[in-house]
Amino acid sequence: MKEKFNQIKGPLFLFLAAMVWGASFVAQDLASDSVGPFTFNGSRMFLGGLCLIPVVWIKNRGKLFGSVPTKEDKKNLLLGGIVCGTVVFFAAYLQQLGIQLGTSAGKSGFITAMYVILVPIVGIFFKKKLRPAIWLCVLCAAVGMYFLCMADFSAGFSGLIRSLSMEIGDLATFGCSICFTFHILAIDHFAPKTDGVFLSSVQFLFAGSLGILAMLLLEAPTLGGILAAGGAILYAAVFSCGIGYTFQILGQTSTPPVIASIIMCLESVFAVLSDTVFLKTPMSLEEVLGCCFMFVAIISSNLVDLLPQKKK
Repeated sequence: MKEKFNQIKGPLFLFLAAMVWGASFVAQDLASDSVGPFTFNGSRMFLGGLCLIPVVWIKNRGKLFGSVPTKEDKKNLLLGGIVCGTVVFFAAYLQQLGIQLGTSAGKSGFITAMYVILVPIVGIFFKKKLRPAIWLCVLCAAVGMYFLCMADFSAGFSGLIRSLSMEIGDLATFGCSICFTFHILAIDHFAPKTDGVFLSSVQFLFAGSLGILAMLLLEAPTLGGILAAGGAILYAAVFSCGIGYTFQILGQTSTPPVIASIIMCLESVFAVLSDTVFLKTPMSLEEVLGCCFMFVAIISSNLVDLLPQKKK
């Protein structure tokens, strides 16, 4: 029983991360009306990092490390936190900037999740080979994201083509997708080498410090604006940062980065489902098709290992 759980715990953690992130676009949209992107991201990330310190302490029975840390342990934790924190800082800033520049929540979800295509492409340069079946899963997930976030059958063929056009906010969001691509690959490198929850805490304390510094230098936040965005900041700190990204690190410990990216792009599906359940917004035919494509991609990607491989 324990062995079976170990086989599915990686995808399960990533699935839960996508579920938590699915509702975060609403929080980001609400916060953009009251505070700047550095204020929002700096506040939520630093708070998220602080929230995880007691979790690390309890998890390791009153210690920050579960055992006596070696120099290599400390190096991996510190270097991993700095690298992952820097990348996620720029990713979150560009995503929030894109929303503030007018990119819709649906389009932001689609463009951000383009990491599902970018991860295997960049992985080639790191000598990460993929089976052809995985490439088909990646393509299926990309088609699903398009139907889910951007397609509009009522506009006809010309309307589908126009929805692919990019504006300045979309370009910022695409930069966010590139950053998340490298974040996924960085997590794949560092997560197996250190405590996953502790790594998540360090990355957010570092990213939050960068955000607060940028806030003080480049923005003029007001107490009223921060209080108005307080609910969104608190949700993003505890759930999106503290819980969601920690699930990502724990999940990627035992899941290849390409399959992880396919599972995590489910956040677009959960964003739509959240609107349907909590805001009573009915799902369109395009959204139903998108969800179907993405579920097929995710299930198939996790079944590929059962297929026989060609002998060399």
